[in-house]
Amino acid sequence: MTTSPAVEARPAEQWSAGERQLSRWGGAAGLAGFAMLLGSVVVVVSMGLPDASDLETLTDFADIESGRIAEHFFYLSALMLFALHISALHRLLRAGHPPAALFGTVVATTGLGIMAASSLLHVSTAPLADLYTASDTPAEDLPAIEYAWHGAQSVFDTMLVTGVLLVPIGIVLLGVAMRRTPAFGTNIAAFSIVVGIAGTLGAAIEVVDTTSDASAAAVLAIAVFHLVVGWRTLRCGREATPT
Repeated sequence: MTTSPAVEARPAEQWSAGERQLSRWGGAAGLAGFAMLLGSVVVVVSMGLPDASDLETLTDFADIESGRIAEHFFYLSALMLFALHISALHRLLRAGHPPAALFGTVVATTGLGIMAASSLLHVSTAPLADLYTASDTPAEDLPAIEYAWHGAQSVFDTMLVTGVLLVPIGIVLLGVAMRRTPAFGTNIAAFSIVVGIAGTLGAAIEVVDTTSDASAAAVLAIAVFHLVVGWRTLRCGREATPT
């Protein structure tokens, strides 16, 4: 019985035309995802939207609904583009370190999927807000509506923290795969590992101490990873010569 020869990781200059195109598209997806995430922040700041956990999100939802929808649209779009970038990285990194590339892709993509499932919080807030502000809603029912809103919020928060814990772990594994992929080099690999560890620690702190906002570090780590590595991925596709 014969076995096929192992595929070796090659420098970007030796990539095929298909690999170059995938690298360009994947890098563009990572950069576009960062731009979308930045867009969600701009919407929040420019419109003065309250924190999602503030009661004002429920009581004044009619006044901020359009802003929330725009924010969530940008956020969901960013997560989908990040997932595309991760998928492209798997194809480009799997020759260098197949296990790390595969496991990193699966863990990171699972985390992004969980984050995406928690992105459209306004869908659950809208009916509760309508009920809360309706003229025929008895005053004694308002606390119960608030409790229901807090319950929905806690479910979405749990999904968010779970996602931001998994994604940086996947980034660490992808960084390990980059160490054996000449096209990315040791500097980008070390950067990915450090950023992934920092994000994992931030998310883990909030898992242990739910009153902490340390998971913001994980979100920042995810965004910075896709900005830096996305740019490198795009450059690899432009610099390579088809074989």
